[in-house]
Amino acid sequence: MTYFYSITIKTMADKTITETSCDVKMYGSVTVGTKGQVVIPKEIRDDLSINPGDILMILTKHGKAIGMIKADDMPAFMEYMQQEMKA
Repeated sequence: MTYFYSITIKTMADKTITETSCDVKMYGSVTVGTKGQVVIPKEIRDDLSINPGDILMILTKHGKAIGMIKADDMPAFMEYMQQEMKA
């Protein structure tokens, strides 16, 4: 089952509070195997067109969150992040 969340993130830069809203999908949970491997649920693979042989970049945030992005999508993701940082 997929859960949808809308999160408002408040950050402070130069004494200005900036609010950013983003949608987050929670697909459930996975278990880390003895070799550190996880299986990406089929629903996520279908939604993001992840296929065997695709290369995924692994990202972390605040030492608590792990994210993955297809290597082919990385240039567009970096451009998006740069635009967000300028705003």
